[in-house]
Amino acid sequence: MLKPNFDQAEFLKDYWQKEPILIKKFFSNLEGYTNPEELLEIACINAVDSRIITTRPEYCVAERYSLTQGPFDADSLPALAEKNWSLLIQSAELWIPDLQEMIRAFGFLPRWRIEDIMVSFATQGGGVGPHFDQYDVFLVQGLGQRTWCIGERIDLTAPHQSPAGTVSTLNLIDEFEVNQKFTVESGDVLYVPPGYPHWGISQSPSLCYSVGFRAPSNAEMIESFSNRVMELLTESQRLTDHTTPAMRDSAEITTKDWQHAWEVVAGLLANKGAFLRAFGSLVTEAKSPEFIEPLADEVHIEELLAFRGPTVELVRNPASRFAYTVQTDSNPVLLFVDGESYELDRICLPGVRALCADALQNLFDISELWQKDESRALICRLVQSGALWLTEKED
Repeated sequence: MLKPNFDQAEFLKDYWQKEPILIKKFFSNLEGYTNPEELLEIACINAVDSRIITTRPEYCVAERYSLTQGPFDADSLPALAEKNWSLLIQSAELWIPDLQEMIRAFGFLPRWRIEDIMVSFATQGGGVGPHFDQYDVFLVQGLGQRTWCIGERIDLTAPHQSPAGTVSTLNLIDEFEVNQKFTVESGDVLYVPPGYPHWGISQSPSLCYSVGFRAPSNAEMIESFSNRVMELLTESQRLTDHTTPAMRDSAEITTKDWQHAWEVVAGLLANKGAFLRAFGSLVTEAKSPEFIEPLADEVHIEELLAFRGPTVELVRNPASRFAYTVQTDSNPVLLFVDGESYELDRICLPGVRALCADALQNLFDISELWQKDESRALICRLVQSGALWLTEKED
């Protein structure tokens, strides 16, 4: 089992979302989850989000990196012996199931924050160029060595700031002043918070597993919440005014007018229950919804249980996102799956926790999920939505 080897409390106190840190031998027993040959095969699959970036060292930064978007034909791929290129596979955990183990290893952070694992293979001199991200990322080094340069944090909140003289279509930045420089080897992890420019160059053929953490923007949260509030309103709910004989000018919007309108809107936006549902739905939206296919017909419990046996498992769709919340002892449990919310009686909490647990397992074996009619109905709905799958057991 893959376990991180570091002081989690110190990391969360001093580094998380604050500053970069290199943690040597973060994974002391890192296995070879993939290899260059397998990644090249995956890059040829139509449904895979893949890219190849070619580095031309003799060019200026604006022209140094060339992007080719996949999927690729096997004949068009560069040779492993060639220098200065890098292959990126997004959401690699959907194609390399063993990478779910790496996701579980980051259980010291909220599971709903994890976006995906991007795997990059780079030959000597390869890399994606100088850039910064809007999210936290753990760069887990596998095969080979890479050198990472880190710059000064960019103030992403500064108005009208354009720190990224964006280069070509790669959204790169100009070369930055290097404050820190690290060479990483297998099992090392470089943590980079949002806004820190970083630039990795492969010193030898190497693999890097980028564990990215999503963070909704303020604009996304406002949009999601306002949409949820609007769903609760009717067309007949409208502003009423308080016009009096003392009106000075029919063209004037008085302080009393706009303050009354503000109070109406502010009152609607004080609905914490609506915000909770909107927030939970937002952070569980699937990154790859094309892998979640709803069934056309309604699923009935008798039909589902008929599959239970020694050769069939009921498991979570790896592309689906699960989270739940519990407010008080008297409140219902809210389950969020792929952007949808489900309200269940508090008695279903043990089953919900088992359903959302880090370890993927056969849900037929979790007795708490089958004891209540409410949770049994939920399972049927999730199978119909595509969030749960029936699959043959592996030998």
